[in-house]
Amino acid sequence: MNDFNFGDFSQSLELESHYWVDDSPLSRTFGSILPHKLADLVDLAMAVYYADRRSRRERNSFELTGHREISIRLPVRELQMWKSKTVSSSLVDLLSWFTEDTWEFEFSKLNVQRKSEYEESLFASPVATPNVSMLFSGGLDSLAGLCSLMDNHQDCSFVLISGSTSQRTGQIQRDLIRMLVKYWQSQSRELRSVVIPFGIGKPKGNLPEETSQRSRGFVFLLLGAAAAIMAKSTALYVCENGIGAINLPFNEGQIGIDNTRGVHPLSLTGVSDFLGLVLEKSLPIVNPFELSTKAEMCLALKKLGLGALIKMTVSCDGFPQRIHDSPSQCGYCTSCLLRRCALHAAALDGDDLANCYRFDVKKSFVGLRRDQLYPLMAMLDQVDRIRTCLTSQSPWEALIEAFPELLEIQHNTAARRQMSMTEVAEFYMRMYRAYAGEWGKFPLPLR
Repeated sequence: MNDFNFGDFSQSLELESHYWVDDSPLSRTFGSILPHKLADLVDLAMAVYYADRRSRRERNSFELTGHREISIRLPVRELQMWKSKTVSSSLVDLLSWFTEDTWEFEFSKLNVQRKSEYEESLFASPVATPNVSMLFSGGLDSLAGLCSLMDNHQDCSFVLISGSTSQRTGQIQRDLIRMLVKYWQSQSRELRSVVIPFGIGKPKGNLPEETSQRSRGFVFLLLGAAAAIMAKSTALYVCENGIGAINLPFNEGQIGIDNTRGVHPLSLTGVSDFLGLVLEKSLPIVNPFELSTKAEMCLALKKLGLGALIKMTVSCDGFPQRIHDSPSQCGYCTSCLLRRCALHAAALDGDDLANCYRFDVKKSFVGLRRDQLYPLMAMLDQVDRIRTCLTSQSPWEALIEAFPELLEIQHNTAARRQMSMTEVAEFYMRMYRAYAGEWGKFPLPLR
């Protein structure tokens, strides 16, 4: 079992030696101190993030899934609430869903506060209402989703929440926001950015880190929820295309830890339910694009004439590519490939510059190793399976037989949207037909 004791940093700096987080933007931006429950949520997110990164998965013939048992001892401010069976059970179940590990928590009383909990800003003002709070990563989906929402909600102010683990990512986010403020400068509404920097301390020695980082979605959603509450928003928005959000396995050999669930429909529902228990009030987490392909999301950029911003966004799983004189995106990971296919389908490939990628798969496969070609082959194989299901006599039945997780998603969506199961099935089949059609038009060199 991986055991993490974060101690009580009222007596030492042990907690900050594990991780660091600057949550002062949550209080400074809105001119209000950070409530105890939100401060606890920030510490919980950071403790989970640290434990996930420091717990290496064993991947061998006897432990194919890399299952871990993780125990965390964490000091909190609202001790009785965290020790309640309802809250603690919900937390453990939620993290088990995100990471497919076994989690255990022991909470103790924390009496010391950070500056964000007692030091109010003299100059910051509450954000104008009505407002929309949304996570903003600097990726293509968050840009396209934000532009679509701003176009559709022209009477709203927007609060853009970013968790920043590197200066490079933070700069991308700032540059995009600056361009969007300039674009909408004629409208009397606010576009406010809240950036929460965080990271983990370096361990003694040169210990390797776990690369799967399955808890990242949980961390960003908790940080986003804290900011949304401070902004007095009625919901937290997450903009992700439905194909990427559901993230169906590419082949039958793909196991759980390979399939991230950061913005999966069930993840958003689970975090929203958990927050309801902690905050004792509802904070829905909404993905307006859960039934749209990435190409369909990108049409907003074309409509608004903002295609030039595409080159400023990053989608690569391996960003940044730490190779001298090389573009920062690889071009062959599944995220890069989905991006390129979507932009071509949306007739925005003129803004999808080939020199932004190390490898241009639209031009040639020369130079790509077998393992680098695998993501493309796996994606094409998945599309073939989807297309076969959709052209069968009973397409939805064929889809849920090939991808059983779609059945639980169907139930979840029907309940949330107050739709019939048949209506939900039709919506998802429409999305996957569109997705298969987009790949059918994507230009690939002869293999």
